[in-house]
Amino acid sequence: MLNPLTWLSRRRFPYEPLVKIEISRQALIDNLNEFKKLSPKGGIAPVLKSNAYGHGLLEIASILERYRRTSNRADNSDDSRGTIPFFVIDSYFEAVALRSAGIKTPLLLIGYSRPETIISSKLDNVSFTISSLDALQKIGETEHPIMIHLKIDTGMHRQGILPGEIQRAIELMANNVDIVLRGICSHLSDADNDDTSFTEGQVNIWNRIIMRLKHEFPSLEYTHLAATFGSRFTQDIDANVLRLGLGMYGLVGGERFPEKMELKPVLELTTIIASTKKIGRDDSVGYSRAFAADREMTIATIPVGYYEGIDRRLGDLGAVQVGNDDIECPIIGNVSMNMTTIDVSHVAGVRAGDKVTVFSNEIDDPNSIASLAKKCGLLPYELAVHIPSTLKRTVVR
Repeated sequence: MLNPLTWLSRRRFPYEPLVKIEISRQALIDNLNEFKKLSPKGGIAPVLKSNAYGHGLLEIASILERYRRTSNRADNSDDSRGTIPFFVIDSYFEAVALRSAGIKTPLLLIGYSRPETIISSKLDNVSFTISSLDALQKIGETEHPIMIHLKIDTGMHRQGILPGEIQRAIELMANNVDIVLRGICSHLSDADNDDTSFTEGQVNIWNRIIMRLKHEFPSLEYTHLAATFGSRFTQDIDANVLRLGLGMYGLVGGERFPEKMELKPVLELTTIIASTKKIGRDDSVGYSRAFAADREMTIATIPVGYYEGIDRRLGDLGAVQVGNDDIECPIIGNVSMNMTTIDVSHVAGVRAGDKVTVFSNEIDDPNSIASLAKKCGLLPYELAVHIPSTLKRTVVR
């Protein structure tokens, strides 16, 4: 049922968006369940940072919170544990947004937070990742309990306490009852490489450190090292949670894993043709005259450009799908801020108003986010996170 104010607003200002984003609830849950097969004890911590990889922070959180309640009830498990023990986010802003929207699932801020922000936080059931001895010392000034996950540098050398600093970290935590150690984490830096030697080295370092820390802190709840690609190493990792982002959103094909998984993109972005026209041989298209016709052509413009997520590198390289038959039509010329031109010469009866699928929800389509990212030398989430948050996401089955 619509909020009364939303209903009145639509009555007063009737408007049909030119760009539609649909988020598939079923695809999200199916993808998550595929990874439960690889996760230690079935524990999955969904990664919702960066607007849930462009899919919509609140929309994804709402789907997963509902699923969490249902699955935990089915498993007769404590609501604080079960299939989804917590959501992983990057910033305090995201934590505030989720709590303001009524999301109650425990949260882990995995990005950097200022010590003063951590100390002054009034948010319930939020843990902070601590990645340095300096931060650990500064939050020790707290006068109330602070829940933390301690990050260890096992070889990525980006964040984390070095193995040689662990004894000092143990002393700082053991001497302050207000620092509540809930978890230990680290990050694999090369998990998608066919050469697994570096990852195996990280896993060995991790396992030795975890053995020591579990001995020092018997009440330790969560240990997590692997993310999507690291899931293929979970049998060798001493951990009880898998952090899941890329795979949960279906931004990678299931063939990338030892046992092929059925993964499906969660997001589909569609628009319409705004106009069509015929051009002659040698006519140019778009800024910098980047495209010149080698024949008479029918071209169309769509009201989507690099602001809406079509990377500028896809000019003369990417494609979209037109009509209900999903006819592949190449992008021609430079992508503009809010417009893109496509070749529709081979689409019979094409006209303004026809549906255009910009980002397909079929992983093997030429215009899936994964396929388009590969064409322009990007990672899939580099495209996904640039879909602006101002575009409405609609959750569908």
